[in-house]
Amino acid sequence: MWWWFVDRDQMKNKIKVIQIAHASHSYFANEKDSVKSIVLNDWYFKVAKQLKKFYPKIEVECWAPEKTNEKYEEFYESGIKLRFFPTTFSPRYALDFSISMLKELKKEIEKSKKQNYKLILHLHEIHNLHSLLIATIFKNEKIVVQHHGGSWPLKHLKENKKFKIFFPFFFLGQLWENKILKNVDCFFALSQEEINYLKKNAPNSKIKFQTMGIEDEYFKRQDKKEARKKLNLSGKKLIIFLGRVSETKGISYLIEAMKKLPDVELKIMGYGKERKKFENRIREDNLKNVEFLGGIFGKKKLLYLSAADAFILPSSKEGAPVTIMEAMAKNLPIIATNVGGISLMIEDGKNGIIIPPKSPKEIVKAVKEILKWKNKNIKKYANVYKWKKIIDCTVKEYLQK
Repeated sequence: MWWWFVDRDQMKNKIKVIQIAHASHSYFANEKDSVKSIVLNDWYFKVAKQLKKFYPKIEVECWAPEKTNEKYEEFYESGIKLRFFPTTFSPRYALDFSISMLKELKKEIEKSKKQNYKLILHLHEIHNLHSLLIATIFKNEKIVVQHHGGSWPLKHLKENKKFKIFFPFFFLGQLWENKILKNVDCFFALSQEEINYLKKNAPNSKIKFQTMGIEDEYFKRQDKKEARKKLNLSGKKLIIFLGRVSETKGISYLIEAMKKLPDVELKIMGYGKERKKFENRIREDNLKNVEFLGGIFGKKKLLYLSAADAFILPSSKEGAPVTIMEAMAKNLPIIATNVGGISLMIEDGKNGIIIPPKSPKEIVKAVKEILKWKNKNIKKYANVYKWKKIIDCTVKEYLQK
């Protein structure tokens, strides 16, 4: 595809990209997590790191508001400067607001004009207070937005009816967002629904389906029998779930379905505050074919993906899950619900099966069907998610006037 190629001659002049997080990272922290560890695993830092890897001449910084910081903080990681600004107020997730960050951004823009270098503001998510303020105040700058799966104000209200008392604020927020979206040069969206919404409200902006990327190590072949031996697994058919352990991810329906699949094993990998509740449930139901493994990373994660027969993600809400990309790279067929951008990733019957959410019956049916599949080349569907291709596409947009 033409946009994978980037003309290096266009990069003779200095380019600086500021990757801007949409909320305090501490919102995602469990008790044992450090904010720094969350930052270094965040999408915006991964993009910055890959930019430096493939385009070392581009200067990259990562900025974020942080409600746990009483004063400004910065540090370097992998040659990237990370800057954290104390929030002016932070009543709840996605309503972070930092005046000091906005002031510093203004200084950076003025500096870029004086020193004649190209500055790109790469906002990670737009459906939040901070990004809308940036797109409002600095509307004449080059702005690129990466959707993270968030919802526009009125959609968010519909999804969370407990906030209906605040309808006037959501309505005003929607009017504001409709106006400000037109200030964005390029959107990377994660679902067809988001693409349709943006086409309606920002018809002159460029809009593309684009996700996070995956490392090349996921594409390396590893023998299934050898992987199972190293993990001491049985000879039963094995399906894998990888992600946050929560109701939203469909764990309840998955557990219910496993009652009808006694000859299939399910390994659930991931963290979540609701994990204990689900573990109690499988004990009460005496389910021997379901196991919670907790967080599995690195080589062990690759081993489990190599040992499995299929991957399942029965969520009721998603963006474009990286776990699906990783599983496909390991040649695993996918069972996933028709939410978010999943229908843009899965061709039903070819690299997976798409099912409706909240249906144990459909999970059982899909598992039985997909375990019959043989000799499918699933890996080819993951090639478009290699980091190199994602970054080339991103830089192509940076270079547009």
